[in-house]
Amino acid sequence: MLVIAAISGGGGGSGDSQSIPDAADRGAVEVSMTAPSLASPIVVDTVAAAAKTTIAGPITVGASGGDVTKLQQRLTDLGFAPGPIDGQFGENTQQAIWAYKKLILKVPREELRASNSASQVTPEMWLAMQDDIEIPPRRPQGPGTQHMEVYLPEQVAIVFHADQPVLIAHISSGELDENGLPAEFCEVGKFDTDEKGNVVDPPVEKAICALAKTPGGVFQFYREVEGNRVSALGGMRNPAYFNYGIAVHGAFEVPLYPASHGCIRLNHTISESFLDLVKKGDLVFVWGHDGKQPEQYTKNERLPSFNYADPNATTTTSSTSTTTTLG
Repeated sequence: MLVIAAISGGGGGSGDSQSIPDAADRGAVEVSMTAPSLASPIVVDTVAAAAKTTIAGPITVGASGGDVTKLQQRLTDLGFAPGPIDGQFGENTQQAIWAYKKLILKVPREELRASNSASQVTPEMWLAMQDDIEIPPRRPQGPGTQHMEVYLPEQVAIVFHADQPVLIAHISSGELDENGLPAEFCEVGKFDTDEKGNVVDPPVEKAICALAKTPGGVFQFYREVEGNRVSALGGMRNPAYFNYGIAVHGAFEVPLYPASHGCIRLNHTISESFLDLVKKGDLVFVWGHDGKQPEQYTKNERLPSFNYADPNATTTTSSTSTTTTLG
């Protein structure tokens, strides 16, 4: 089985057979097909302009100085992750602004992607960012709990502790085709175990295909790996697995569109502290692109895409190596 996502656009992820758990312990959570009543939406209460600060003009990637410091502090206070509060508008602050615009301002991700000002903060936007903003979970769990919510339409994920957001992040999930469905990919991977989890030594190269599917549903984290995890088609940083080989993990490429093989990519710097915010057994609620609630996905719909042999590949295997030529 193979569902992957990369640190830098390659692979990573499941073929992860070194310690694949039993089928009943790969993250699925059985729930009622009836979605519970939705929690309160995001609440924005306007604060008087007299209580707010201003910025001199629009700021975006590459800007530096006190206005950027104020922006980073506000994003941090709300639960977003702009990186160090250092007055430098870099990649982390950019992705935090993407997440803010998609989640709070409700800018559709495709519209944001097409915009020439996707990362820009205007003086008017800065004034609005200083309003009282409350970001509740869609699935409140109560005191003493931890859980994660993944919103695929918005490409945003939130970790909640006691129903308070401790991390709000821009993400990139499974790539979509021109019809908005999981895209097919075909690549060559090096497998160190067989389909039953038995060790294969030396590893065998296989040309495989699969769909870049990130299923909706209710899951739980069942495995964490600190550091770099190298699997059949590449690597991941600090992955936390919740649906077979699908993990939330760090990546160097987290573009403004779904681009992974099925995993949930976070900025690689966020991943350095991500495993401190979640633990095995924490629930993961995933809202899919099709508009269903997490509880409304059937068992089959929650399954990832399992790999199949690339029909256009010619593979020759010997006792010591496997050579694959793509057609």
